Amino acid sequence: MKNLLDYQAGNSLVHRLNPVTKLVLAGSLVIIAFLLPDYRGPLLMTLLLLGIAVSAGIFRQLIVAVGVVATPLAIALLTIHGLFYPGNRTPLVSLGPATFWEEGLQYALLILFRLLVLITAILPVMLTTYPKKMTIALIEKGLSPKLAYVFMASLQFIPDMQRRAKAISEAQQARGLDIKASLWKRFRALIAMMVPLLTGALIAAETRSLALEARGFNRKGARTYLFDVPDPGVERVLRWAAVVVVLAAMVWKVAV
Repeated sequence: MKNLLDYQAGNSLVHRLNPVTKLVLAGSLVIIAFLLPDYRGPLLMTLLLLGIAVSAGIFRQLIVAVGVVATPLAIALLTIHGLFYPGNRTPLVSLGPATFWEEGLQYALLILFRLLVLITAILPVMLTTYPKKMTIALIEKGLSPKLAYVFMASLQFIPDMQRRAKAISEAQQARGLDIKASLWKRFRALIAMMVPLLTGALIAAETRSLALEARGFNRKGARTYLFDVPDPGVERVLRWAAVVVVLAAMVWKVAV
């Protein structure tokens, strides 16, 4: 069974883009979102990215991830800044002795939507890019094979650990673990799961290292790849255009 953050196969325009193009576009959107001074800009960018996720067929996975991360974050940000933001001047809503202020809520929305742009820009890159193609694309752009592998492995770390944790939890339940027990017993079960989880991760890292060494990962000279990762000219232009837009946004931010 696939993990929520695993690669989702498809043939959409987003799937067909070169992985480097996806990374540059995602990074550019995140930088621009953090340069915009008003929450409405990041809000529009979030809606745009969700629309792109619909066209790529990954909306369900993305919206679940956004809900898990954004719901507690939104509650915390709106409560803390709505009540205690130092720049609060205009009362908006009063609930008993508590008053939510307009300036604090706007600041909380700005932070929230900036983080949503970060999530909705980066996750589609993970969900629509086959990990090996990501590694090949980065190496072809001049990145060291070791750094490219570390980058790819870091993207796969959370889904891989989730998969291992789920397998361990199911095995423990099969041996009689009660997941509906008291909070203290659940905490003890969590500790019991962490030991095999971390041990398994260390063993897997060593096994992977031996496998890479056996396949000549550190070999010098020209390499051949199993996959062809196209990089058409229009995507190169798109990447440079994204860089120019980011630089223009930085200049505008400094000037205003």
